[in-house]
Amino acid sequence: MKSLELFSGCGGLAKGLELAGFDHCAFVEFNKRACESLRANFAPSLVHEVDIRAFDFNSVGNVDLIAGGPPCQPFSLGGLSRAYEDSRDMFPQAIRAIHELTPRGFIFENVKGLLRKSFSDYFEYIVLRLTFPERILPAGMDWRAHLAELRTIDFPAYAGLKYDVQYRLLNAVDYGVPQSRERVFIVGLR
Repeated sequence: MKSLELFSGCGGLAKGLELAGFDHCAFVEFNKRACESLRANFAPSLVHEVDIRAFDFNSVGNVDLIAGGPPCQPFSLGGLSRAYEDSRDMFPQAIRAIHELTPRGFIFENVKGLLRKSFSDYFEYIVLRLTFPERILPAGMDWRAHLAELRTIDFPAYAGLKYDVQYRLLNAVDYGVPQSRERVFIVGLR
């Protein structure tokens, strides 16, 4: 099965997927140092050191899985906590990739701060956008108004592109990693 890695970082999630049997078709990463690590650990020709907003997803062809870790700074306890108002919020780009490529599934990870009460409406919006990726935010509409629209969709009756989306807060130490590292994992299956 083919996977596309977005916001690849140094490739930890990608290495796990590779060990699980996935063949990577591309890595899209903006950070120069992370790209150096990716090139050292994977086929260098697969690494696209580019701003994801300028990346043509159709250039990678069909993929079964989209995976990655959208930048966490907009949601981190150590950051400014601006979420959707932070230009580094790349969840809209992850959703664009899903909309354009319609993979069989996706997996994204992010910081625990994403689940803070102050972000609850925006997190619900992210989950609903991932659930119904073809329901694009209309030009000029605020995300809150779009959230209200998305809340009215009846999942079983919806005939368009949709994903069953689940999320969990996991701690790496519970899986044998010698570090307490809590991360939110969001998984969707078409």
